[in-house]
Amino acid sequence: MKILLINPPDDLKNFLGQGKQFVPVLEPLGLLSIAATVRKAGYDVEVLDAFAMKLSTQAVKEIIAEKKYDVLGLTSFISNGDAVYEIGRWTKKNSPQTFVILGNTQAYVYAEAYLKSDCCDCVVHGEGEEVFVEILQELERKGDWRAIESLSCLRNGQYKAPTEFAIVKDLTTLPLPARDLVNKAYYNFPSITNMPYSYRAGHVAKHMNTSRGCSFHCSFCAAPKEQGRRCYSLTQVSEEIKVLTETYQAEYVFFMDPIFAFDKKRVLEICRMINQTNLKLRWGCEGHIHSVDEELISAMEAAGCHDISFGLESGVQRILDSVDKGIKLDDIERRIKWIKKKTKIKVSGLFILGLPGEAYEDSLKTISFAKRLPLDMAQFSIFIPYPGSPLFYELSKKGEIDTGVRDDGSLDTSVWRRYSSYASFSGNDLVWVTKDLTAEKLKKLQRKAIRDFYLRPRQLFFQMQRFSLKELPSVFSAFQLVWGDSNGGKQ
Repeated sequence: MKILLINPPDDLKNFLGQGKQFVPVLEPLGLLSIAATVRKAGYDVEVLDAFAMKLSTQAVKEIIAEKKYDVLGLTSFISNGDAVYEIGRWTKKNSPQTFVILGNTQAYVYAEAYLKSDCCDCVVHGEGEEVFVEILQELERKGDWRAIESLSCLRNGQYKAPTEFAIVKDLTTLPLPARDLVNKAYYNFPSITNMPYSYRAGHVAKHMNTSRGCSFHCSFCAAPKEQGRRCYSLTQVSEEIKVLTETYQAEYVFFMDPIFAFDKKRVLEICRMINQTNLKLRWGCEGHIHSVDEELISAMEAAGCHDISFGLESGVQRILDSVDKGIKLDDIERRIKWIKKKTKIKVSGLFILGLPGEAYEDSLKTISFAKRLPLDMAQFSIFIPYPGSPLFYELSKKGEIDTGVRDDGSLDTSVWRRYSSYASFSGNDLVWVTKDLTAEKLKKLQRKAIRDFYLRPRQLFFQMQRFSLKELPSVFSAFQLVWGDSNGGKQ
C-alpha cells in the first residue's frame, strides 16, 4: 500500500501580504506524528511538505499522478483550505481508486461540504494517529471503514456524522515525529521573525510539543475543547530534545504546547531534566499569567528559558471577561513587571483588536496597556472568528459571517481569505467586524498599534540588535503599510 501524507501549499501571501516573511517554516509535526505511528504499525509512508518546498497545487497533482498512491492524507487549515479542496477534488476525479483522508480543524468543521463536493472519502474528527492506522487496516481487510466512530463520510450518498471525537488518551504510546521523512534543509526560524529569538547564520532553531490540549476555554480559540490536556512522558521529551540538539544541532527549541508554562510541577520536572543533561539549550514557550511565580520563573531561566509569550488579548477587563479569558489586568501588569525586573527572559504579549463588544476607545486602551507593560515584543492581531471556535459557531448561527458554504452545499473557498488577522498587511476585507467599529478603522488601529509600540526608543534599540544591516530593507518593506494613518482609524 502506497501512502502519502501532504502538507498542502499555503496561501500565506494572500492572507498576510508582506507579513508572510515573519512566519517561520516549521516541520508539520502533526503529519510527522501520524507518519511515525503509521510506520510503527508496519506501513511504508511518505510525507510531502508542499508548503515548505514552495510547490504549487499543480506540482502536487503531478506528483500524485506520477506515483499513483493508494492512500492520501491531507491536513487542512484556513490558509490552505482552498488548496486542499482543489487537490482533493482533482484526485477523486482523476484517480478515483485513491483513498483520500482529510484531517485537522478546518477539515472537520467543513466536513460535510468537503465530502459532498467529492473532495475526499472521509474526514477524521480529532487526532489522527490511531484513527489513520485503523483506516488502513480496514482498507486492507476490505472491512467497513465507514463504521469508525470518529470519521465522517458519505453512506449511500448521505452524510454520516462522527459519533465521537478521536483522542490519543495515552501520548506515551506514540513514537517521536518522523522528522527524517522531510528534508531538514527546508526548516529553520528566519532571521526576521515575530518572536524574540534572534536567528544567526549557522544557528538552528526547532520546535516540539511536550503536551496536547488546553485547560482553558477562551471563546475565540479554535482549539478543540474535547481534547483536554495530556502530556508526553519526560522520557519522550528528553529523547526528542536529544534528537533536536544532537541530530539537528538545534541551539534553540520552542515548545509549541498551547500553554507550556501552566502545570508548575511538570515544568519544574522538565527544567530539572534539561539541567541534568548539561545541555547548552535556549528555549521559548507560551505561558499563562496565573502560572507565574518566583520559583517557576527562576527555574525556567536557570534551565535556559530565553523567552515566554502570554496571550493577553485586551487591555479592557470587560472584554477579557466577555471572551472567558479568566485573567485580571492587575495580575498581568504585576507579574510581567516582576519577570522583567528579576530575570533576563524576553516577554511577548499577544493582543487581539476588535473582539466582540469592543469599541474604538477600547482598542486604544489595549494599545496603551501594551505600551505600559515592559514587553520585549507584542503582536496585535485583528479578531477573526476562526472555524472551530465557539464564536465561529455563534456568529455563523446568527448569519453574521460568510463561512463559504453556499445554499447548494458547494464551497466558495475564496471567502476564506477574509479570515485574516493581519488584514493590514494583506489588504483583504474582514469576514466580521464588531458593530462599534468598521473594517477600515480596525486595519488602521492595527497599524497604529504596531507603530506606537515599536517606534519607541527602547523598542527601536532592541529591534536593531536583532537584525543585521542587510536585513533592514526587508524589515522596512514588511512594515511599509504601518506608516501613516496617524489618526489610528478615527473618523
